[in-house]
Amino acid sequence: MGAVTAEFQIEFLGYLQRLLDEGGFTATYKFALLMALADLAVELGDDEGGPLEITSEQIARKFILYYSRQARPFVPADPQAGASILHQNTGKQAAVVSVVAEAQSEYSWHDGQTPNLLLKDASLVSRVAGIVRVMPLWKLQTLGGQVVDFLYPNAGTGHAITLRPGVAFCFRRFHGIVYRLAQDGWIRLIRERKQNAALLGEKIDLGAFLFGSGRADLSPYRPLLIELQKRRCFYCARDLKTSEVDHFIPWARYSIDLGHNFVLACKGCNSSKGDLLAGLEFLEAWKRRNEDCAVTMREYFLNHSLPHDLPGTLGIADWAYSTTWSSQGVVWIGGKNAIPIHLAGFKGS
Repeated sequence: MGAVTAEFQIEFLGYLQRLLDEGGFTATYKFALLMALADLAVELGDDEGGPLEITSEQIARKFILYYSRQARPFVPADPQAGASILHQNTGKQAAVVSVVAEAQSEYSWHDGQTPNLLLKDASLVSRVAGIVRVMPLWKLQTLGGQVVDFLYPNAGTGHAITLRPGVAFCFRRFHGIVYRLAQDGWIRLIRERKQNAALLGEKIDLGAFLFGSGRADLSPYRPLLIELQKRRCFYCARDLKTSEVDHFIPWARYSIDLGHNFVLACKGCNSSKGDLLAGLEFLEAWKRRNEDCAVTMREYFLNHSLPHDLPGTLGIADWAYSTTWSSQGVVWIGGKNAIPIHLAGFKGS
C-alpha cells in the first residue's frame, strides 16, 4: 500500500469514536485491547501503510503489563475502608485481573520487576491469551449489535489477527489519541462500578494508580549506566557527581520502561531536555551504544530480571522521530536549545 490518505486517517478516527460510543463496554478488556493494538503497531509496524499480523500471545503480554498494576489492592484515603482490588467488570471480577493477581501474589510489587517476571511465565501468557481470544478480540468491533470490522477481519476464531492496510499506520500516527481515549474510558468504567464506590473518592488520582505516572524506581539500571558511560553525562559528557536516569525516548511519548531506552544524565541536561526528543547526534550515539554494548546490556538485564527489548525499543524510537517529523515538531540539541526537526539533520520518512 502506498501513502495512507488523509481521508482514510479521518475515517479511522471516526471509527474509533464510533467504537467508543456504540461498542458495549461491560469490562475494561476492550480499552486494553485498543491500547495493545496501538502499542504493537508502534513496536512491530512501520509507516508504509501495509497490513500487520498480531498474535493473541503478543496481545496477552501487553495485557499482563497493563493489568499487573491494577491487580494490586487499592488503598483508599479513608483508613476505615479496607484495601481491595478494584472491580473491572459488571459481574464478577474480570478474569485477567484475577489470574494476574494470583500469579503476582508471590512477588513484592514494590521491587519494580514483577511485570517482567510475569512475562516469563509461559503458562500465564497462555491463559491470558485464551481470555483475549474468547472475550475482546472478536467482540471489539461489534457496534450497535452488528459487526463492523474496520480494523481487522472479524474471523471469530484463531490465534492471530491481521490489521487491514492503513490501520497500523493510523494506530502509530494517532497513538497518543488512542491512549488518551482508551484510558479515559477505562477510568470512567471503573468509577461507574458500584463495587468500587466505597473505595473511590472524587479527588482520587485514579489514572496514576491504574496506568502509572513515570515515577517508577529506575535505580536498578544505574550501575550498568555508570559503567557504560564512565560516570559521564550521556548528553554533555561532563563528569557526574550526581546523576539521573533519563528515558531517552521520553516517558510522555511512550510510557513503558525498557532497559535499552535509559541513559544517565546530569540534572541540567535532563531538565532541559524534558519531554523533547534528542537531536540527531544524540540519537546516533544512543543507537551506537545499544549496538556496541548489546551483549553486556542483555546479560545485565537478564541477571537482574529487568525488562528489555532492543528491536522493540528501536521500533519505538523510529516511530517517535517519524511522528515528530510528520508534525513538524522540534528536537532538543543541548543546553536550553531546541530547533525544528527538519533543520536538525534528519530526513523525512
